Amino acid sequence: MLKNTVAFLSEYEEIISVIPELQIYHSELRSKCDEIESKDTERIVIRQGRFLNKMTERNEAINKALGISGAVFAYARKIKDIELEGRSYILRSELNNMRDTELASKLKFIKELAEENMQPLNSFGVDAQKMNSYIRKIALYEKAVEDSGSSFAVKKGNLKVIREMFKETDSILTAIDKLTDSFLEEYPGFVNNYRILRRIKNFGVRHRKVPLTQTIQ
Repeated sequence: MLKNTVAFLSEYEEIISVIPELQIYHSELRSKCDEIESKDTERIVIRQGRFLNKMTERNEAINKALGISGAVFAYARKIKDIELEGRSYILRSELNNMRDTELASKLKFIKELAEENMQPLNSFGVDAQKMNSYIRKIALYEKAVEDSGSSFAVKKGNLKVIREMFKETDSILTAIDKLTDSFLEEYPGFVNNYRILRRIKNFGVRHRKVPLTQTIQ
């Protein structure tokens, strides 16, 4: 509703210019709308950005984990180690369905399985370089999970700021309401339209501009 009020007053700039203070309040309202929109955009961007980063790191960590666990499984099957074979038999669907904390634990479990069998795993495509890359990916994933969780605090802080901004706009709107009443005799149509605008909370269509000479019914 705020942006519609700003747009309406801009449309009748010639009228509101008669009262300098009303023009000032109009400018303040426009500025406050921009601030609210900017802060809300910031909140959304931070939340979405951190979530997308977490999902990217999660998928990459799962891919690396499956490559390493698959190598351990192949080694276990070759030496007929049934216990190791069962521990290293890990499906993508299993990892995909895990919560973040569960997945982090599983990733470390896979790391430990590989470390216990590092020497023979070389011939299965898992060398020190690949293990180090996997370990770094686990750390990156855990950091992404932590950052994603902290975005809730950012969101909460931004919402608090936005609520304060809306309180400030309420004060500005109250002053504008009172000043527009001074045009009741000369521009009743303008005042009527403004009052209608202030009562409407959801604008889905563009309303036809009512002639300024129209009287309040």
